[in-house]
Amino acid sequence: MEQPTPFIKRTITRALCAATLGLALSFGAHPATAESLMRPDINHAKPGDRYYVHGLSMHQITNKFGAPAKKLHAIPARGTKHQPPITRWIYPDFTVYFEHGRAIHLVKDHPRVK
Repeated sequence: MEQPTPFIKRTITRALCAATLGLALSFGAHPATAESLMRPDINHAKPGDRYYVHGLSMHQITNKFGAPAKKLHAIPARGTKHQPPITRWIYPDFTVYFEHGRAIHLVKDHPRVK
């Protein structure tokens, strides 16, 4: 049997890509809209953003956001076999997670649905 030419291979590949995209769109996947791209999202903050906290110390977080409303102890407690201990500081609109005293993530709090 004769091998397809590079032109035929490209044509088949493009047709398959177009069909895959068509199926994805018909099943509810949709491209990002301008609104979703422009809306600030503190759960995906980048370096330089106000809510970017990765690597900051607890002292730096206090300077940046003030004192938290609540400080939760490290889970698991130090000395247990499960490491690393994760500490949470709860602010009115978000929670900062620490690992060994360094911020690893800031998560926006969402109202609970009843």
